[in-house]
Amino acid sequence: MILYILVGASWLCLVMAGLMYVSYREKQAEIAQRIEQQSGSTFAAVSQSSEQDWRKTLVAWFDRFAPIGKDIELLSDPEDLKEYLVKAGYPYGMTVDRLQGAKVVFAIGGTILGLFYFLLGLPLAPFMLAFSPLIGYLYPIYAMKSKAKKRQEEIQYDLPDFLDMMSITLKAGMSLDTALDYYVRTNKGPLSEEIGRMSQEVSFGVQRETAYRALMERTDSPELETLIQSIIQAHNLGTPLSETFTQQAMEMRSMRAEKAKEKAGKSEPKISAVAGLVITPSIMILIFGAFVLKFFFADDSPLKGIF
Repeated sequence: MILYILVGASWLCLVMAGLMYVSYREKQAEIAQRIEQQSGSTFAAVSQSSEQDWRKTLVAWFDRFAPIGKDIELLSDPEDLKEYLVKAGYPYGMTVDRLQGAKVVFAIGGTILGLFYFLLGLPLAPFMLAFSPLIGYLYPIYAMKSKAKKRQEEIQYDLPDFLDMMSITLKAGMSLDTALDYYVRTNKGPLSEEIGRMSQEVSFGVQRETAYRALMERTDSPELETLIQSIIQAHNLGTPLSETFTQQAMEMRSMRAEKAKEKAGKSEPKISAVAGLVITPSIMILIFGAFVLKFFFADDSPLKGIF
């Protein structure tokens, strides 16, 4: 029993150390980026070179195993993978082929990790040996899916501020394209990236409505889709866009408040379930234990002499 506790504590320390290292590298990259922006120093390039090297090596392995991954379509339909990549903004230069190779590379890595775990004789070793390849196989797919979901949530969160800025700039006399460029220059984030891509498509000669609909395909926000539809209609009918943005901003903030209330309402049953299944039994056990201790160890207990 003590051995299992020590092994569990060791693995917990290892996981915590890994998380702290990842957090450290993220902070280091953020500080290096700020130094580069402020002083133009080459320190950022030096500090990020090692990270770029291992990332390039990993991508090269993804490309090497891509043909094998294409032949294995278990829970990895190419259309679904493409949708995840589009919604995630193609991070790290990933493509559908590279994602197909990534699942094979991580499956191999999971197999090696499970075998190492089994040879050490740690708890649940057969379980880890059997399921670690599947976990490694599914990790890049669900990691990309999670990244796409997070990115779409950030777009959803930035929408009201985007609408307010567009309304103010349009009322100040800017044209739509100038206002969009100003937003892209003064803001960072997924929404700014998507708006910048749309503006580039328009500047390259793509029809405005086609660029708008391409933006709708790259995002998963019903509110943004409604906004784009309103912009297309306003552009076709010649109605003022500033009023459209103002109205949409008010509606989106109202919808955000309603969603917050809905989440708060859904959390109440969860809190009640936790109270009923965890807190209440714990209190009952504590009270019952106090009575038992008093019965066995009190001064007037008939069993005091035994214990």
